[in-house]
Amino acid sequence: MNYAKFYTSAEKKLIDSLVSIWFRGKAKEQTYMRYILSKEEPLMAEPVFQSIFPWESSKETFGDHASKLKILSTSFVEALSNEGVDEEQRFPIDRHPYKHQTKSWRTMLSGEDKTIVVTSGTGSGKTECFMIPVLQDIANRNEKDCVQAIFLYPLNALMKSQQKRIHAWCNALPNKITYAIYNGDTEKSKKNKNFTEQYYPQLITRPQIRETPPQILFTNPTMLNYMLVRSEDKEILEKSQGKLKWILLDEAHTYTGSSAAELSLQLRRVLNAFGVTIDQVNFAVTSATIGDEKDPNADIKLKTFVSQLTGKPIDRIVIIGGKRIIPEIDNDKAQKALDKLNIHFGTNVTISDIESTYKKCLREE
Repeated sequence: MNYAKFYTSAEKKLIDSLVSIWFRGKAKEQTYMRYILSKEEPLMAEPVFQSIFPWESSKETFGDHASKLKILSTSFVEALSNEGVDEEQRFPIDRHPYKHQTKSWRTMLSGEDKTIVVTSGTGSGKTECFMIPVLQDIANRNEKDCVQAIFLYPLNALMKSQQKRIHAWCNALPNKITYAIYNGDTEKSKKNKNFTEQYYPQLITRPQIRETPPQILFTNPTMLNYMLVRSEDKEILEKSQGKLKWILLDEAHTYTGSSAAELSLQLRRVLNAFGVTIDQVNFAVTSATIGDEKDPNADIKLKTFVSQLTGKPIDRIVIIGGKRIIPEIDNDKAQKALDKLNIHFGTNVTISDIESTYKKCLREE
């Protein structure tokens, strides 16, 4: 992203909006106010950039995950890294995925009935942790007109944020994978084929979803509950009997107390409605804030929570967390800099104070 362009463009649009409201039809006043808001009394503060340490990357590239590690298929990697894919969504073949992404892909595609819990921080690529192996598996199975994966989000906005990526990747694969965002905003009426084809591989109407169920279904707990009891959605369940294999639970920390209990019961009803057992379905649970690394029993508590939520045995649950690359501090140089600051500001900050504060920030991220 061009941040300078974004900043200046946002500032200009905001000033234009204000002066057009305050001084409609008064060119001189508008020109003067633009000068005031941009030069004398800036409307927007100066941009602030905060650097953060990167996440640990795998030694192997995305391409190596097919050629060397044999985790992904060559055709799948080539499809997602193809230059025909939108630049923002393309996964370059020479990119080094994060270590927690590699571990997630290996675990989910191992065929060992493992449920993963990804607990890395914001911006660490948790979406790729589950989306890539699910797409790989569905592409290999190549079964159409049945729901094979349910991506469950607590908010519609979270589904919308993933739409560009899932659309680009589903469309890039040789055998295009169909998907649908099924919530209260999904079109209820039937549309002609010429209209729906322009959105393919996304299914955009409820009649379309019922007639040819998508391979990946994005939805929320409320709509999923309606689908289980509504007669008009019965067709989705009938055509997907025995086919459901993946269930993603995003932002798992939002499910607490009664909402977690309700979701737990709902998931068991989902399995029954789709005609599958707990052993036939794999789960992927993600959250940036779940768990507490200071608690020595955090892992077992987290596994217990996920086990109660999904019904999976504790020994089949794998916790995957990302780690940042934190460079070593040159204590001599750091101490000299601190001494100057302490003399200037009259404080007494030590290196250990900085280290403890930084570690606390990482935990609260």
